[in-house]
Amino acid sequence: MYQALQNGMFGFGAVAGASFGGTIADHIGWRWCFLLQVPISIFALVLGYVVVRNPQGGFGLDNSLATVRRRVDFSGALLLVVAVSIQLVGLSLGGNELPWSSLWVIGSLVGSIVLLILFLVVEAKTRAVPVIPLRMLKGALPVLTEISNLSAGLAAYAVCFEISRSIYRISIS
Repeated sequence: MYQALQNGMFGFGAVAGASFGGTIADHIGWRWCFLLQVPISIFALVLGYVVVRNPQGGFGLDNSLATVRRRVDFSGALLLVVAVSIQLVGLSLGGNELPWSSLWVIGSLVGSIVLLILFLVVEAKTRAVPVIPLRMLKGALPVLTEISNLSAGLAAYAVCFEISRSIYRISIS
C-alpha cells in the first residue's frame, strides 16, 4: 500500500514538477522552487508521524547501545552498500571510460554479483533485524512487483532520454 502511494506521488511529481517548477521560476524566481518545498515537507513529516505506526519489537529509547548493536544488521547493510557501489562503478566505467571487455569492468560486475550472493547468505543466517527479510522475496507477488517497478523505471528513463535527445537535436539545428 505504501509503495503504491509512493509510486503515485513520484509519478505525479515527475510529470507535474517540471511544468510547476518552470512556471514558478519564470514568475517568482528559481529560489522559490526550493523554498516552497519546506512547508510541504513539514506537512508530510507531520502526516507520516500521525499515520505510520512503528511496528512492534522496534527500537525504543530505553534500549541500551549493546541491545541496538545486536539487533542492527551491520554486516548485511555493509555488504549491500559495497555490492551496489561496485556494481555502479562497473556500469559507469563500462562503455564510457573503459571498454565493456575490460578486466576492471568485468571484475567489478562479477564482484558485485558475488557480494550480492554473500549478502543473501548473511541475510538468511542473521539473528539481527535483516535489511531485507528474505520472506518478503518469496512468492509471485514480490517478483511481479519488482518486474513492474523495473519496467516502469526503464520506461521513465527511456522517455527522459528521448526527450533530452530531441531537445539536443533541436538546439543544434
